[in-house]
Amino acid sequence: MNKKAKINYFISLLLCSLIIPTAYADLPLTIEDLLTAERRWRVELNTTYSNSDRINLDSRYGIIQVGQNQFLSLPISVTDARQNTDVLAISAGVRYGLTLNTELYSRITGIAEYTRSINTDGRSNVKDTRPSDLWFGINHRFSNDNETPALLGFAELALVEYVAWQDEDFVHGKSLLIGMTTYRAIDPIVLSLSAGYNYSHTRDVGDNEENPGDFLFINPSMGFAINNLVSMTIGGRWQARDRDEYNGKQWGIRTTKTSMDFGLGYSWSKKLTLQVNSRFDISGEPNASTSLNMIYKLSQKHL
Repeated sequence: MNKKAKINYFISLLLCSLIIPTAYADLPLTIEDLLTAERRWRVELNTTYSNSDRINLDSRYGIIQVGQNQFLSLPISVTDARQNTDVLAISAGVRYGLTLNTELYSRITGIAEYTRSINTDGRSNVKDTRPSDLWFGINHRFSNDNETPALLGFAELALVEYVAWQDEDFVHGKSLLIGMTTYRAIDPIVLSLSAGYNYSHTRDVGDNEENPGDFLFINPSMGFAINNLVSMTIGGRWQARDRDEYNGKQWGIRTTKTSMDFGLGYSWSKKLTLQVNSRFDISGEPNASTSLNMIYKLSQKHL
């Protein structure tokens, strides 16, 4: 399957999964991405640049955060070399307010990757551009922010994942993410906490069986509304990840890591919101990323 065919394949799957209206959100800027208004829709475009520097790799997959409770699991080359990798990930998605308290959403992601390596045999450079994954999810609000903090639960399934490194293997329905978000708005501050668990099932990659390690994350954050147009966020993330499996054998070690997150949101207009986030690890395998997220709200006349 060549690159053009892979792209057409992903676009067809996206269209099949998204033949539904989506939603318009009237939430404050600081909690804009939590839930979509009923019978309204919005589209999202996210661009994330990530850089990692690894030595003596023993994991077969790396994880990059590309949005609120959204992650990429990328195949990496196991080697005793030092690797420095740049990744550009572009995601497009839509969200639909099914009811007052429930939204449906989906996103598709493609990546461009450039890895530079050095070991005792010399230096090498590898470039690759490919589709990454296609997800479908549901987000439900169980309680509002009143006497108790608001509580939302979410679940999303990977409809398609590209799992091979420099190969052409796709798998379907092998990863599931479930979690919850709670927040309390104390004008002009919003305190929030997200936690989730990502489960991965064994998948065939060429002639081998691989299973990316499951991981758990906890993400506390604080948003501050500077005015009706601009907000800032600061937060952190703790992550614990199990070992990968390769042909039935566990690979590497269990790991934990902590990260910091800084963000700025700007309401460009009533329909367009821009969000910039920078994340960097403060323990564990070093990785840093910057994301630009654009949210465009569509009214019924666009349907």
